[in-house]
Amino acid sequence: MVNLQQVRGTGVRYTLPYVLRFSGVWILLTTVVVIVFAVTSYLVMFDRLNEGARQDLILVLSVQTALAILAVILLAVFSTHRLAGPLIGIRRAMEDVKAGDLNRQLRFRSSDPHLEEIETAFNEMMASIRARTGGG
Repeated sequence: MVNLQQVRGTGVRYTLPYVLRFSGVWILLTTVVVIVFAVTSYLVMFDRLNEGARQDLILVLSVQTALAILAVILLAVFSTHRLAGPLIGIRRAMEDVKAGDLNRQLRFRSSDPHLEEIETAFNEMMASIRARTGGG
């Protein structure tokens, strides 16, 4: 049976709970800024436009606001996955070692070269533990 925690690409569902923690204020602030921009643009143009043009402006600003908010949310999910993913990987590796898996190796995405030192240190630590205990 396949352990889903070991399958690459399944991490997004594990990082979703962290989106509000890491990006909540960012999402809220950006959403408020976009809405304020849309409302002030509408108010500035309101007196200068006829009824048909007002309706067009409302439609354009509504679509623009919705798309901007969606883009910010998607960016927040992506950036949270990039930040929390390695932390979840480290936690999983430690839980596996705690459960007795001395052969556990830590592997990060190839797109995370800044974590290579942590990966190397963990794997060397596990090799040292295996050598001392004769386990594995």
